[in-house]
Amino acid sequence: MKVQRFVLALIIIIGSAFFHYHQPRIAAQEHSTSLQNSSSVSVPVRTLQDYERLFLKNNLLLLAEHFSIEAADARTLQASLWDNPMLSAEFNALNPQNNRTFDVGEEGQKAFAIQQLIYLGGRKNNEIELAKTNASIARLQFQDLLRNLKYQLRIGYFDLYYDQIALGSVTKQLSQLDTLITAYTEQAAKGNLPYKDLVRLQSLYLTLQNNRTTINASIIEAQKKLKMLLATTMDIAVEPIAAEMDAYQKPLRFGVDSLQTLALLNRPDVALIAASVRAAETNLSLQQSVIVPDVTVGANYDQRGGAFLNQVNITLGITLPVWNRNQGNIGIAEAELARIKVLNSGQTLEVRNQIAWAYQKYQEALRNIRSIRPNTEQNFEAVYNGMLDNFQRRNVTMLEFTDFIESYTSSIVQIAEIRKNLAEACEELNLATALTIF
Repeated sequence: MKVQRFVLALIIIIGSAFFHYHQPRIAAQEHSTSLQNSSSVSVPVRTLQDYERLFLKNNLLLLAEHFSIEAADARTLQASLWDNPMLSAEFNALNPQNNRTFDVGEEGQKAFAIQQLIYLGGRKNNEIELAKTNASIARLQFQDLLRNLKYQLRIGYFDLYYDQIALGSVTKQLSQLDTLITAYTEQAAKGNLPYKDLVRLQSLYLTLQNNRTTINASIIEAQKKLKMLLATTMDIAVEPIAAEMDAYQKPLRFGVDSLQTLALLNRPDVALIAASVRAAETNLSLQQSVIVPDVTVGANYDQRGGAFLNQVNITLGITLPVWNRNQGNIGIAEAELARIKVLNSGQTLEVRNQIAWAYQKYQEALRNIRSIRPNTEQNFEAVYNGMLDNFQRRNVTMLEFTDFIESYTSSIVQIAEIRKNLAEACEELNLATALTIF
């Protein structure tokens, strides 16, 4: 009997330890599932650097753009190739004089000819130069795509991170309110507490639940964007390291003028429009070179059909630019060049305005982040726990408690939003300058 009691007690102790050990993990898994609609497969938590490496490896748009570069290089190779020579042959089919068919022997007739097209007026060089410029444009388009997609990745990463912090706080309050509402429901049913207090708690719960739904929708949207960027179906779990968080806290060492100069020197879209101007100028030269007629040179052999037996001739052919002097294509090229030059001027103005806007946004975000005093969040948490304890002890009124909870929730969400806005402002400057300033 003693042995049975000992075994039973041991089982109870082990079971209790197992339950207490796994209960937080189970709760965390349920919480993660309800917030992010995650599958049963565990999601590895990764830093921003981890996701940037995955992004460069997996992003489908970048992979597709690589093929565009390869195609542009192939066009450069193709432009450098000459047209193949043309070989033709002529054989007798019917010799009515001697009543023979296919008379191609020593007394018969056959002829051979070879011709080669030669471009004049620098046309071939212009074609090669245009293809090279287009290849440069393809590379610049890739760099600009990478710049924009990397910005979306970093913004989405920190949006998700700060939204999850806000969601965790709101969810915690909902859980505690749910416990209070359950207790108040029992006491109100017994007549120990007024129903108006229960209704006020339920109203507060619905307000927080609505806030949670809004934040969760933002998280779902961020998850969707990040999954597309990373070409994955798994949920994204974020946990930035200290260096990634501190990067946005370091001071900005440049003024607006310096940032504008750096942007004009480094942005691929600025170089892209300049390359487009060069391509338009080369295309205009190409269309003008088409006016110069190309020459076809060749040689032929005629056994008996010429003025002499076994005649060998040299041939020369040239088009006469009488009606078509490529006037239409030249006009198109001139108009296209003028259009791109206007766009080039507008691009410079746009870049300067983007830098000025991003700088102002950064300064405003910096002022907001500096308004958060040290240990503010820790103090909020301590006051929240004290208020909750005092409310449970009936030391504060229902009105005071609900007003505090609403203010506390708004403050926690706003602090997360301020930190998120600073990250976005810093990334706007990175995007606008095409540099990693932060």
